Amino acid sequence: MSGADLREASAQLVLLQGVSLLYPEDAVFEAMIEGWGRQQRGGRRLQPDTISDRQSAVRRFAEYTNAFPWQWSASDLVEWMTYLITELKRAESTIRRYQGAIRMFCDYITSPHYQWLAGCASRFGVHPVQICHEWT
Repeated sequence: MSGADLREASAQLVLLQGVSLLYPEDAVFEAMIEGWGRQQRGGRRLQPDTISDRQSAVRRFAEYTNAFPWQWSASDLVEWMTYLITELKRAESTIRRYQGAIRMFCDYITSPHYQWLAGCASRFGVHPVQICHEWT
């Protein structure tokens, strides 16, 4: 990924600095989703449908947890996966696709290259962590 691609997807470019946000949690989450989309488009050259599907999976997870990425835990992911399997009867391929999307999103927002860690820590006092591990 080039330096220009990194800048385009960074927190500083996606989220305006020095601006008071009316709903900061929502604005930061939307900026994360937008920055991740830019990173996938510019850095990885993915198709818009692929990006949209992945973003939708992240939004579904956020809706399920009723929490923002800097509040998520590995147990939230396990609980959601259990719900998708036992209650919604989702196929294994769907589960794997959702897990992959969440893992990639968490990779993006926890990468120091994109500056979401510092931004969340300064705004909310906490920062996101990778919640997808080999045992989840």
